[in-house]
Amino acid sequence: MTLGQDLRFALRRLRGSPTFTLVAVATLALGIGANVSIFSVVNAVLLRPLPMHDDARLVRMYSLRTQGPGPTSVLDFMDLREQSRTLKGLSAVAPVAVTLAADSADTLPEKVQAGMVTGDFFPMLGARVQLGRALHPDDVRPGAPKVAVISHALWQRRFGGSAAVLGRSVDLGAPEPWTVVGVMAPGFDFPARSELWSPLLWEEGMTKPEGRGAHWLEVYGRLGPDVALESARTELSAIAHRLAGQYPQTNEGKDARVEPLRDVLVGNVRPSLLLMLGAVGLVLLIACANLTHLLLARAASREGEVSVRIALGASRGRIARELLVECGVLAGLGAAVGLLVAMWALDALATWGPQDIPRIEEVSLDGPVLAFTAGLAVLTTLLFGLVPALQAGRLDLVRGLKRVVGGGGGGAQGHRTRSVLVVAETALAVLLLVCAGLLLRSFVHLQRAKPGFDPEGVLTVKVDLPPLHYGFGTAAPAAFYDTLLERLRALPGVEQVGAVNGLPLDGARWTVPVKDPMRPVPEGTEPWQASVRIVTPGALEALRVKVLQGRGISAADQGAGGRAVLVNAAAARRFWPGEEPLGRTLDTGMDWGSGAMGGRVVGVVDDVALEGLGAPSLPEVYVPYVQARTTSMVVLLRTKGAPLDLAPAARAEIRALDASLAPGSVRTLASVVDRTVAPLRFYLLLAGAFAALAMVLSAVGLYGVVAYAVLQRTRELGIRMALGARQAQVLGLVLGRYLGLTACGLLIGLGLAVATSRGLTHLLSGVRPTDPLTYVAVAAVLLAVAVLAVLLPARRAARVSPAVALRAD
Repeated sequence: MTLGQDLRFALRRLRGSPTFTLVAVATLALGIGANVSIFSVVNAVLLRPLPMHDDARLVRMYSLRTQGPGPTSVLDFMDLREQSRTLKGLSAVAPVAVTLAADSADTLPEKVQAGMVTGDFFPMLGARVQLGRALHPDDVRPGAPKVAVISHALWQRRFGGSAAVLGRSVDLGAPEPWTVVGVMAPGFDFPARSELWSPLLWEEGMTKPEGRGAHWLEVYGRLGPDVALESARTELSAIAHRLAGQYPQTNEGKDARVEPLRDVLVGNVRPSLLLMLGAVGLVLLIACANLTHLLLARAASREGEVSVRIALGASRGRIARELLVECGVLAGLGAAVGLLVAMWALDALATWGPQDIPRIEEVSLDGPVLAFTAGLAVLTTLLFGLVPALQAGRLDLVRGLKRVVGGGGGGAQGHRTRSVLVVAETALAVLLLVCAGLLLRSFVHLQRAKPGFDPEGVLTVKVDLPPLHYGFGTAAPAAFYDTLLERLRALPGVEQVGAVNGLPLDGARWTVPVKDPMRPVPEGTEPWQASVRIVTPGALEALRVKVLQGRGISAADQGAGGRAVLVNAAAARRFWPGEEPLGRTLDTGMDWGSGAMGGRVVGVVDDVALEGLGAPSLPEVYVPYVQARTTSMVVLLRTKGAPLDLAPAARAEIRALDASLAPGSVRTLASVVDRTVAPLRFYLLLAGAFAALAMVLSAVGLYGVVAYAVLQRTRELGIRMALGARQAQVLGLVLGRYLGLTACGLLIGLGLAVATSRGLTHLLSGVRPTDPLTYVAVAAVLLAVAVLAVLLPARRAARVSPAVALRAD
């Protein structure tokens, strides 16, 4: 009953102060809405369980080589699975892109990401099935029927969600069709956003001894009962070392690495998201400090009323409880409006956010997010309401009654509290501004970094030829690409045409050992490693990669007597420092059926960004396509006009050569480059928005504190001016006190920034966490804002007439 009275009283008081209520609710809505939106992302990406049973025990196993962790060979996988005792299951996946052929006149061929999996893959994961069944070990037996499982998304998009899909045949480019036996539950697209899964059958060539060096399998497993992650790491590393001793030619120097599957999927996103969550938490603290300012000022103006109520018998606890209930109502309204702000922010995130963040499409305002919002409402009530409530409960009755009859002013305790809040707000705002400034400097650095090629005006088309129709390493894929490039070259508006096996900055590359037969690497020195990129004539011209020495790749660079390669400047410096690289011979040790890749170095080209803009250059070797004849390539078209305008014509030329083909991703090269800076831009926008909001809230809070203090000190200032104080002296008095508080907060904030900004290292490029220019710029901006916030009420105080001031209450 009493709580209901307090609630009605709080609502009546808030209706009577619409300006205060609007400002308080808007401040809380911004703070809570920002926190809810970021927590929604954290919840979906980091906290929500994977669509698999007991996902905390799932791991990925990497084969660790000189060039870093990577996939595993078939024979190594078989040995690991046979010898491991710590893993309850060890399954393999080969991610592939397949073409789902048109099955009627109303459909077109469609490129689908698929996974060829071992029979125990789905049982090991414990993934839920929506319809039919998953694959099981019997499906990989020799002679077993060709079956496939599809994702819920593909079922809805391609087959209209019909239950009749079970038993339906699909053409995946194989000699015989595959039968759909199951549909996975919504949300399951593991690995690599797969939409179709088929059994992985061991062909004879895969299990030959020479195949042990071919690494192309992704290996996943589940920790056995009561098995710790470190035990599995130790065991698999020991097995890898034994295999290195048994097969030194292919496994020497290899190791094994085991990582939790969730950490693998999240990647580098976890620290960035947690930093953003911390940033919005600081914004909320500043918002709560601002509301504390307002409530302290409001409580000071009510000292007379509260004193009379206490004198008439009201308990101090009741007074404090009324204020907390009022704060609770404000927090509830702020949380409700904050949910609307979060909904808008999540819509903007879906539109403008980087799609590289895993599970970003699953972000929603679900139950845990609503519970988090309710918890924030309670927390903010305590943060901004507890101090004013305690001060109201400890009110000096004599001083309060004096205010009723016109004497006395606000207490010193309230001034001290507001001073502490000003320092805290300023320090937190400085911390956020420094983080945003460092991200801005890093972003500018990346924007200015030269990728080594010209991305503007280039259309890219991914083409995957079915290996069963176009034999890998045979003349068939070479004939297809030769004809396709010739036809594309004839299109209006096309300047240059070529093809590469992987685009720069797109992660499609591999690193292999290389050597110069005429120059053995001395004992004890690091073996040569280089990234290998397969190119056709015209590819580097389409990219506009500069030839620094010699010439580029030509159609004549084929055959036993004309084998040639290009190297980049980093390779020339690494392999032949201070010497002439042209004419040297470089072997890669790779043979895809057209002879060993490598040959005479005929040209040195400019370094092209491989691992990111601004990253150090790495050695790279360009091998002519005739030495590889791979079925998967990316076609490049440099155009005179808008690249995407040529996309329909490029697709038409591909279908004209083979109607069963569905081109993969069609995009501009500029979008590929932009994608590399998209995550940093996303975090920069978030940090910048939070920092700007924090600075505005801090400036408003400082202005409010100074304005209220000037109002409270009107009589004192009037006496000073009546006794001869000049306006400049009064102005200096006010500026000195509150700019001193700002300076104190600035120093504390800079110290916090130095201590915590190292957490941004993984996001920074070309700038140190302690970059002095950023710190100086932040200090200058904040001091300028603080001067403006203090100057307005200070000038008003200096212009007060002594006669008017002396008559003020």
